[in-house]
Order: sequence, then C-alpha cells, then structure tokens
Amino acid sequence: MLGVPHYSFRVPSQLKAWIDRIAVPGKTFRYTAKRAESFVGTKRVIIALACGGFYGPGCPAENFEHTLSYLKSVFAFIGIANPEVITADGVNVSSEQHELSLKAA
Repeated sequence: MLGVPHYSFRVPSQLKAWIDRIAVPGKTFRYTAKRAESFVGTKRVIIALACGGFYGPGCPAENFEHTLSYLKSVFAFIGIANPEVITADGVNVSSEQHELSLKAA
C-alpha cells in the first residue's frame, strides 16, 4: 500500500526515488525487442491518494493531475496493470470538504 500526496502536481521526491529503486532492468523487468517484460507477476498494489484540490476528470485542474496517472503507468510498466485506488480529493478546500473527502475515500 502506498500513501501518496498529490504534491506540487506530482509525486514527492522520496516516492520517485523509491520508484527508481524498484523499476530496475533485470530485477523487476527486462527489455525485449517489442516491449518491456515484467518479472513482478501478479502483485496487489493499493494507492491511497490525497489531493488538496480537485484534479479528477471534468475538473478545471484536470490537466494538472500527474500523480495517479504517473503511478498507474509505472506499475503497468513493471506488470501491475490494475492497482486499487482510494482517493481523497479537495482536502485543503475547507474543513467541511476535508471531512467529506475522507468519508468518501
């Protein structure tokens, strides 16, 4: 399980460093003539994502969502195509929205 903040429109640098450690050719995947091939197998990944604003489909800031799309791409690349996702959006909008977002998540 990853607890991830949408931090300045991307993942935090510590998480990026961890991804660099797990996405290693010859360890978690290998390159072939056609595509990357996973060594990971069927692993379960849960992403718990918190966003201060609203970045989902149809939101005005949708184009600034680079956290979840990046994580899904990274995990798909190493063979985990369908991570489970729990999101809490708008947690910094107001205290009322904070509570609603956490309950919805």
